[in-house]
Formats: sequence, C-alpha cells, structure tokens
Amino acid sequence: MLKRTAATVLALVMLMPVAAWAYDGNNLPESMTFAEAISAYSASEIESANICDTDDNKFKLLSRDEITYFYNRAKDMTVWRKTNPTPFRGTCVNFVTTGGKWISYYYNSGIQIGMYGEENYVCYMPASSDTEDLRYLESEFFDSAEDVYGGTRQNVITVYDFLKLPQADWAKEEIKAAAKKNLVPYSFTDKYEQPITREQMTQLISNWIVTAGNYKDMDAYIRSRGEAYISGYFMDCRWRSETIDQLYALGIVTGRSDDTFDPDGLITRQEAAVLMTRAADLFMYISTNYKLSCADKSKVAPWADYYVRWCLDKGLMSCDSNNRFNPNENMSVQQAITVLSRLYDLATYWES
Repeated sequence: MLKRTAATVLALVMLMPVAAWAYDGNNLPESMTFAEAISAYSASEIESANICDTDDNKFKLLSRDEITYFYNRAKDMTVWRKTNPTPFRGTCVNFVTTGGKWISYYYNSGIQIGMYGEENYVCYMPASSDTEDLRYLESEFFDSAEDVYGGTRQNVITVYDFLKLPQADWAKEEIKAAAKKNLVPYSFTDKYEQPITREQMTQLISNWIVTAGNYKDMDAYIRSRGEAYISGYFMDCRWRSETIDQLYALGIVTGRSDDTFDPDGLITRQEAAVLMTRAADLFMYISTNYKLSCADKSKVAPWADYYVRWCLDKGLMSCDSNNRFNPNENMSVQQAITVLSRLYDLATYWES
C-alpha cells in the first residue's frame, strides 16, 4: 500500500506543470523558450489575452481557441535577451496568466519582462524567422473589422528592474545614465570593477556605434558605408566576437601583430583614448588645440598624445585628484561605459 501511494504521488508530481520562471535579476539567461519568458507552461495558464495595435489604440480580445493555437505555436521558440529603450511600438500580444501576471510580446522588440534602469527595458526576442511565423495573428487582426474596440490595452511591466549597479558611488549615476541610452549590455553588469579586455572594448564600442547611429546592427552600419569585413581575420580570434573584425575593418582597432589581436589583453587609459577618438570620428569632426597640463604628461606616449588631449578637451576623460592622467593604468569596464556615455551625448549633440 505504501509503495502504491508513493508511486501515485510521483506520477502526480510528474504530471504537474513546471513552476513558472523566477526572474532573480542576478543571472538572466542569454536565451530561454517563449513559454519561460511569459511564465506560462501550458495554454491553460493563460487566463486571457488580446492583440493590440499601439499606433491606432485598438485591441481585440482573443478567444480561448486563438490563445491555445498561438501559445502552442510559440511556446518552444527560443528567445534571446536584449535591452531596448523604446519597446512599446507597433503590435503586441498581451497575456494575463492565472497567477495574475501581465506580460506582453511586441512583434518589433520581443517579450518585455521588466525595467532596465530608467526608460529602458529587458526584452526577449525570437529569431526573425520565428517572428514572421507568428505574424499570422497580426495579419488576421488587421484584416478583420470584427471585435475591435477603441482604447489601448498594453501591458508595461515596471515592478522588476534588472539593472545591476556598480559598488563605487561615482559610477552608480554614470551607469544609470548609460543604461538609459542603451549603452550597458546586460552581460557586462557583473564586470564593472574589472579591467576591460580588448575584445570587450570592441563589443562596447560596436554597441555604441549602433545606438548612436540608430542602426539595426553593425552589419547594417558597415553596409551603409559601402564597406565589408573579413570574419576571423586574426588567428587568435576564431570563435570570438565578430565586433573585433568589424572595428578592424573600420580602422578603429589594430592587431598586436599582422595576424594576432590579443583579445584577452587589457586596455590602458591612453589606448582607450585612441579608440574613443577614432569611434567619434565616424560621427563628428575631430579637432583640438588643447595642451596637456596633467602632472604626468611626460608619461603619455607620443602616439597617444593627440587622442588624450582630445578626450580631455571634450570632457570624456579627466585627471585624478592629484592631476594625474595615469596613461598606463588599465581602464575598468565601468570607466569605459562612462566615457562612451559621455561620447554618446557629444556625438548626438553634434549630429543634431
């Protein structure tokens, strides 16, 4: 009898739905399934749903059959983490789960799971092909004149803020400001105090270029310039970020030798000044008559002198309390993000 009871309990446990995904804010995965992202593991866990056109302020309630069909079509799709400062555009499908959670899937920006600092959000986006596979519901919505009501119905989650801040007091407000501009990749938020590597710097600068120029991605930016790049150009960068090859093609970074890049090597402050200035040159005119007055100006290498002067002149970088620039000191992740945030303001002001 005891064995039979235990077997029955085990069978019931195996048939129970998996517990809803718990966002802890400390280790959001790079990808998950659609079902995990909306925290519903069966169609029965969705209490109600509607599709909404945020541009025309119209929505349509979905029937139980429509909810079930859409869920079963989408539930196993892989969605990837992204940050997005303006996700609430276009058409969205709004879900209300039996647990009382409201969550939205936007065709243009993915499943919006919460805040990412001020005026920014963490979203999970399906692949392009999967997004297109789900557009049937949008097409049916726009083609139908039935059951469409005035008034916007869209779900905006603001109770979860997944932006992790650095320990240093000076850096907290800088990171908040950078996140608002979409310049803080989630994967960098546990590395603030660490010295930045050469590969990481290319990732930050590439993200800056895309964001400042309002491009879809780096490929789109490079195509707009009528240029191309060679993937895997450096021998020591196979399986590394493609941003290395992209920035090399743009003349922003150089190799340690003809065929090596040293992706795990660290970046000094004067090297960072060079990279920041070259990145800025893509968007604005670069010129300065600023003269170095820092106490350690003799330590600034001749090849970095102009770039350091430009960064100091524009307020992107500064000397410490002892009036030292510390050109050979390694730059940290939080310092790099801060400089790029200031550069974003400068470049976008110049463009405007």
